[in-house]
Amino acid sequence: MKKVLPWLLTLVLLAGAWVQNAVALPDGSSEASFLTPATVGHAATARNLTLTVTDVRAARSITDPTGRTLESTWVVVDVDAEAIDSQYGATLGFAELTVGERTFRATERVQSFFRQRLVPGVPRSGAVAFELPADALKGTGTLRLGIPSDARYDGLVELTIDLSDIPVEDAITLPTTHWTHT
Repeated sequence: MKKVLPWLLTLVLLAGAWVQNAVALPDGSSEASFLTPATVGHAATARNLTLTVTDVRAARSITDPTGRTLESTWVVVDVDAEAIDSQYGATLGFAELTVGERTFRATERVQSFFRQRLVPGVPRSGAVAFELPADALKGTGTLRLGIPSDARYDGLVELTIDLSDIPVEDAITLPTTHWTHT
């Protein structure tokens, strides 16, 4: 029995280690964002943010409210958003569109809703623009929007977009970010 016991204990410990490895969370999951799924036209809430994506459009040229025009391939996301509890640090500071293996951040080259302040109980409307390569308007994209610029440990609103279904316009004029009247 003295010779068999160490082998049995070793087998039990190995089985326990195998089970722990099988159920353990993947690397980096302790820093993962809390994702709230969204659909166009319906409000989604993530921590200190209530956000509604009202439309998703694509164009070959955009013009911002100051009159600046940029030509490229653009995806424009119209949103209504407001803070929930606090306006401290409440800006639409995280905006990413992932297409396949590539991730695109909202452009800062035009005046848009990106990085605009949010206030509790007072919704604002505007648009966020993403500049993409011409070949990226195919397949499915994942849009993630949130308050923090670093989304680790925080909530994000996530919307899946079929980029192939979006008609490409010649030009889009971005709306001025304004207080919403709802």
